[in-house]
Amino acid sequence: MSLQSSAARGSAITLASQVIRLLVMLASTVVLARLLSPDDYGLVAMVTAIVGIADIFRDFGLSMAALQARDLTQHQKSNLFWINAVVGLVLAVVIFALAYPIAAFYGEPRIVPMVQVISTVYLVGGLSAQFRVAINRQLRFFALSLSDIIPLALAFAGAYVLALGGAGVWALVAQQMIIAVGSFVMVVLLARWWPSLPRRGQDMKPLLTFGVSFAATQLISYLTRNVDSIAIGRVWGPGPLGFYNRAYQLMVLPLNQINTPLSRVAVPVLSRITDDRSRYLNYLRKAQLVACYLTASLFLVIAAIGPEAVQLLLGDGWDLAGDILSILAVGGLFRSIQQISYWMYMSQGLAGAQLRFYLFAQPVVIAAMLAGLPWGPIGVAVGNAAGYAFFWAASLLWAGRVSQLDVRPLITDAIRTILCFGVPGAAAAFAVVNFTDFDNFVKVVLAVLAALVWYAIAWLTIRPVRRDLGVLFEFARLAVSRRRDR
Repeated sequence: MSLQSSAARGSAITLASQVIRLLVMLASTVVLARLLSPDDYGLVAMVTAIVGIADIFRDFGLSMAALQARDLTQHQKSNLFWINAVVGLVLAVVIFALAYPIAAFYGEPRIVPMVQVISTVYLVGGLSAQFRVAINRQLRFFALSLSDIIPLALAFAGAYVLALGGAGVWALVAQQMIIAVGSFVMVVLLARWWPSLPRRGQDMKPLLTFGVSFAATQLISYLTRNVDSIAIGRVWGPGPLGFYNRAYQLMVLPLNQINTPLSRVAVPVLSRITDDRSRYLNYLRKAQLVACYLTASLFLVIAAIGPEAVQLLLGDGWDLAGDILSILAVGGLFRSIQQISYWMYMSQGLAGAQLRFYLFAQPVVIAAMLAGLPWGPIGVAVGNAAGYAFFWAASLLWAGRVSQLDVRPLITDAIRTILCFGVPGAAAAFAVVNFTDFDNFVKVVLAVLAALVWYAIAWLTIRPVRRDLGVLFEFARLAVSRRRDR
């Protein structure tokens, strides 16, 4: 198939699978929130905010290094597997040993056994990494989707049974363990690849150099994404952190289930056309349309109906999470469209340039979030939104500079789409939930319908919107077409 058709079909499969994944995760959030307390979620968030940093060192950037490489030999793949496996084992031992110091940092002895159990996830993850890359490089997106969805569904079922039986926070710990082990089993069964023994002299330097730069970038990014949870847990305790964590997890659902998985399609496709600058920019603009018309518009609606949506999804007692969600969704908007610059860095092998930018820009985002800490979770959420607004603009400009690509069309496309399509739809949704007197369920439904009505009006009356949606419809047509290039 043509590269464009392959990209379209891969995107369609990925998005369809992520819709299923989103529904499973949303069901998990809704059901478990009614069986567990904010304190339970806060304890798990304390653990994962710190030990989650090991994910970066476990992978060491080698998954992305392998994914973006144009050619990769069997021995290179195998060497990467063994490096990931050894690093995963070392990290599991280190995290297990750090259980007591982490508990002392928070003043929460209850998290000691939780850290020790969760430490085994990193060994399993190290073993899984290159099997997953093998599936991804083969552009077998359906198989990749199965390896995500099935473990997630099993983990939800296991956590539900445990929570129903009164296991409390251990239901959430078990959920993470089931996902890790289930994913490992799935990728091994689906990869159609097996590592051989490691060999020296297999030209590993380019892969390791890229991996180190990428891992350093991811480390900085991870600290930025988790410093808010660490700070709230340290200063305000597990209760307020539980509210913030639930709001944050609801906010990142669209990012994790739409934009982030599209990287699996975008990076290997874009890396093959980097020499054709006009075609490369054209693909980037088409990819950004998905982020602007789908994810960004969704975030704006979430910002408009946050309190009502949280009350509907999580039930009584979670009111503070609703206000936090509305604010965080604004930051989510900018994070969703910032993904384009990430694809530019990765597809062109510019991990070093990305690292230099992150060393400057991510501390600005961290400072913005910490500036709001005296005002609790609400203040941190405001800093989060402001910091990521800055980060989007700065990241795209820097990516254009280092890649010598004119990014002005990407900026103008994003601003036009958000102002003409997303903002009016969110305003319509906001008016419904704030100026009508229905119950929450009816309000949320009517708010979504009001946004959809505006989207239809925009399609009918605004020429640039109609043109952009036409491109997306054509992309969707390619996704379901089986026509091959002649």
